[in-house]
Amino acid sequence: MTELDPERRQALGRLIVDLQDLRRRIRTEQPRPEHVSSPLDFAGAIRRLRGAESVAGLRKLLCREVAHTAHLDRIMLSEVHNGTWTALEFYSVARTEEVLELPPALSLTSESAERRAWKTRSAVLAGWDADIGPSPEAAQMLASSSYVVAPITVSTGVIGLVHGSRTTGEALDAMVRDVLGAFARSSGMLFERVTLADRLREQKSLLIQRLQQEAREAELLEHADVRFVDENSTRWAVAPTGGLNEDPDTSALGSLTAREREVFALVARGASNADIAEELVISHFTVKTHVKKILRKLGARNRSEAIYRYVAMTDSRNSGSR
Repeated sequence: MTELDPERRQALGRLIVDLQDLRRRIRTEQPRPEHVSSPLDFAGAIRRLRGAESVAGLRKLLCREVAHTAHLDRIMLSEVHNGTWTALEFYSVARTEEVLELPPALSLTSESAERRAWKTRSAVLAGWDADIGPSPEAAQMLASSSYVVAPITVSTGVIGLVHGSRTTGEALDAMVRDVLGAFARSSGMLFERVTLADRLREQKSLLIQRLQQEAREAELLEHADVRFVDENSTRWAVAPTGGLNEDPDTSALGSLTAREREVFALVARGASNADIAEELVISHFTVKTHVKKILRKLGARNRSEAIYRYVAMTDSRNSGSR
């Protein structure tokens, strides 16, 4: 530079500046490859997957997010159980009207890409130009002989597989394999969390049902006629029910409470428990409790016998007053 005259030195400086500017523009303006996924896209997809509230919802959402983030046309989600894999969910970006029949349980044979993914717990590229060939069933479902399969792993082992392909027949690369593998690893933790949430909701529902049952039983006990028996007595405190031919105990009428007399008056008119509950503004279970106590006090087996005994007691009382 020192040997150049000032004019040439200035021209060389401008050239260096222009080259640096061109290099900067090449770096900033170079278009991103069509099928490259960005970290932001992946992070957004995982954030949406965390919003799933059930296992079924997570399965469907996972297929959709994998397809759009990894730029794949078809996604298949399968369950792994007892040495087999069974397709559960299928997603197609094209959303065609064709109805695809999911294959039955398929064996994890030693020569399949599915077995390799299950055994190594890592994503596998399958295809004629890959390390391992495609499974005929998977290739048919995915409409491509080139696909990626990744295992969904939880603390107890591999519970599922996720397949992905492009129906254009385009061979997939290691980048797609790594993206699908990352989705599979993340979804394993999400499936564990959602499964636990499902079980907690089920237990909560069972607990609520049990508490409701206990509340109904407590309501029945609240109105029950509970007495201790005399320790020298050999019979129960609850009066036995009698037949129609037994002499009516007129004192039983006096043992009815005011509410029981109200209920019995409606029973005598032929009202049902529901009608009585509505009339007296009490619960159906309270009515049943009152009716049971009335039958026991009158020594009757059913409503008809109670009405008969009531008539007999009333006649006996009226005869005694004459």
